[in-house]
Amino acid sequence: MNYKTGILPYCAILLMILSCSDNNGNGADDDFSNEVQGTITLSGEETSELGTSLTIGNIEIANATLTGTDKSVILLSENISVVDDELVYDDDQNGFVIVGADFSTGGSSDIDKSISMVIVKNGDEFRHACASPNQNFFTACGDGFGIDFETKEVTFQNTTVINTEDDAILILDGTITWD
Repeated sequence: MNYKTGILPYCAILLMILSCSDNNGNGADDDFSNEVQGTITLSGEETSELGTSLTIGNIEIANATLTGTDKSVILLSENISVVDDELVYDDDQNGFVIVGADFSTGGSSDIDKSISMVIVKNGDEFRHACASPNQNFFTACGDGFGIDFETKEVTFQNTTVINTEDDAILILDGTITWD
């Protein structure tokens, strides 16, 4: 699957499967500038291929058009941005897209939190996902993942995602903030 066209449907389908879209205005604040700061530290089986960190360059908040829910954030590498509800790539051979959703305040009766992500290194795609509580697919994200729309913060603390092709485990740690 081509990275340019493949990640968005993958992420959107995952989140639509896991969520009941709730666009009643109870999500994130609509008045934000999307200035983002933070790095996610990686550990686990694939760090020799993926590296040990992801520096967040761009963020999209509560974009139900792209993710299927307003209880989501899209964390992007600096070479990927969102323009007119489409992902725009400066380099489609390297980068990442992480879609996180936090339904702990409502929006889904089955899933509290989910992550769907792809990391591309030298043209090779590594797709990962998690859902909490575990629904017998992917893996549980763990208690350390959360999105706080009021404080404008995403937290990854010992957050577990699984490679959807070979079941390799990747652990995410870090705090992402936005203005």
